[in-house]
Amino acid sequence: MAPLPPPRVRMLSAAANLTNGDRDAEYGPPYDNLSDCAVLFSAYLTAKYPTVASPALTAEDVAWLNVLQKMARTFHGKVKADTYIDAAAYSAIAGECAQIEAES
Repeated sequence: MAPLPPPRVRMLSAAANLTNGDRDAEYGPPYDNLSDCAVLFSAYLTAKYPTVASPALTAEDVAWLNVLQKMARTFHGKVKADTYIDAAAYSAIAGECAQIEAES
């Protein structure tokens, strides 16, 4: 029996499967969904903090913010593999968004 790949390889594989499967069918391409989130987040922040310069968030920004959310989950509570898997997926999605934004 072959040894299992190291945890990092299993997590990256799981992240790849998440970003290339049912979620695209359910929510559409990540860039489109995160672009919509960027517009909503920016509008929310502008309305909530009218005296602060209005942020113009991008899809890439939202992906990185999601990575930070996953990171914050590691500060308290039990360590769960899905936290790291999701963070890896969002990191890759951030890279994809950056590429799309650079090309447009």
